[in-house]
Amino acid sequence: MSTSAEPAAAAGQDLTLAELERATGVAARTIRYYQSEGLLPRPTRRGGKAMYGDRHLERLRTIASLQSQGLRLQTIRQVLGESGEPASEVVDLLGPALTGTAWLATSAQTLDEGELADLLGDCYPEQVPALVSTGYLERRTQPDGRKVWYAPSVPQLRGALEMFSLGTDFALSRWSADQMRARLRELSELFVARWIAESGALYEGEGSTADFTRHLEQFRAVAWQSAAHVMAEEIGAAMGRADEIRARLEAGAISDEDLGRAPAQD
Repeated sequence: MSTSAEPAAAAGQDLTLAELERATGVAARTIRYYQSEGLLPRPTRRGGKAMYGDRHLERLRTIASLQSQGLRLQTIRQVLGESGEPASEVVDLLGPALTGTAWLATSAQTLDEGELADLLGDCYPEQVPALVSTGYLERRTQPDGRKVWYAPSVPQLRGALEMFSLGTDFALSRWSADQMRARLRELSELFVARWIAESGALYEGEGSTADFTRHLEQFRAVAWQSAAHVMAEEIGAAMGRADEIRARLEAGAISDEDLGRAPAQD
């Protein structure tokens, strides 16, 4: 879910902790936590008061961008290192190999109550039951008896929260996610079949499981970038044809079965 923030301060302007919180939408306690974990540089001191600048603004924006892709703080710390220089695109910052491994490895997360509250924002705790019923969250018990929350896919959960802020019920987001996965599974199998058929011709590899596994992370990284770009283009185009699609829906050209809905009762 998007967090509202005030416009950033002018370049080079020093900010107090409260001003940095307002400029970025990141809570002061979270900023302090990032500092303690080495994710954010320590502030300078002026007259005994902590002051923050452009470097802190950019670092917080970069952390938020990486988190929106499903990366956990441990991975973000490794990616940023000591310099923490932000890039214009997350993919540019990660690089193809790290994008494939880090993003996929951190898409599922186990969260304590505080982490869940931070992730859900204004939806916590009221919307937790709805997120559980739609499969975005699960309640689990750790071996030591602690109760935790498990999110099978943090990127999909973040997407559902964003859509909820736009008026979309979690059940509809879940249906959309399931449809996307089913269609992409079929398409992926078609792609692999074509690569196998073209082995030694349009594709130089041998088209075996071992062959694909050797380059799996690169394939995944390219798929992530390409699919996201195409999906964004196509959803924009479809929404631009919403009136046309409504007419087809009302004419019965798109059925309730197509939409995963029970047929209307006469």
